[in-house]
Amino acid sequence: MARWACSVCDYEYVEEAGDPATGIPPGTLFEDLPDDWRCPRCSAGKEAFVRASEEEEMNEEDYP
Repeated sequence: MARWACSVCDYEYVEEAGDPATGIPPGTLFEDLPDDWRCPRCSAGKEAFVRASEEEEMNEEDYP
C-alpha cells in the first residue's frame, strides 16, 4: 500500500490506515477516495497530493 503526501501542508494519507475521521476505512486506495475528499489538515483537494515514493525520487534527481 502507498503513502500520499499533501504538497501544501505535508499531511500524509496512508492507504493502510485510511482516514477514519472522515469515514474512509483502512485499506482504501488513494484513487478510490471520493472526488470531493479533502486533506483533513489544510482542505486541499486530491490534486495537491503526490505519491510519497515519487516525491522522494524527484528530490533525489534534483540533488545529485
